[in-house]
Amino acid sequence: MPSSRFLIDRLLRPIDFNSATSIVELGVGTGCITRTLLERMSPDCSLTCVEVDEEFVQACASIGDDRLSVHQACATDLKSVLSAGGVGAVDYIVSSVPLSILDDDLADDILEVAQSCLRPGGKFLQYQYSLTYLSRLTARYGGVRLGFTLRNFPPAFVYECVQRG
Repeated sequence: MPSSRFLIDRLLRPIDFNSATSIVELGVGTGCITRTLLERMSPDCSLTCVEVDEEFVQACASIGDDRLSVHQACATDLKSVLSAGGVGAVDYIVSSVPLSILDDDLADDILEVAQSCLRPGGKFLQYQYSLTYLSRLTARYGGVRLGFTLRNFPPAFVYECVQRG
């Protein structure tokens, strides 16, 4: 089931679309967040999407926006995907990866790679349906804000994590 517009608005609220030059999306799913990012991004901002599911990759690639780069890969491969595209440290990473259903080691690897790809002061934005990852994210980042939206099924928590710098 796609994320509601209320969840998408809450998830993307911390992004300064006027100053962002590079955004990453992990786990594009049906593309509803991807489309909203593209609608709000400036013309000179790039969006790099990483998704493991081939059907979702093909659907996202068919959006047809020059600012969009879609890659079928695991989120743990983010650093090499960015490097191959000539993208350095990014301003924002928006994640829909369902961390709580992944193996703990894989989830930790994804969080580590994502953190290593953010510029100082950049933000990692993640939604989940539980508070399972709050302590792990708080230990990694200088500041973590927790949001919540009831207007999604199921209701969701939104983590806003700021990269130390």
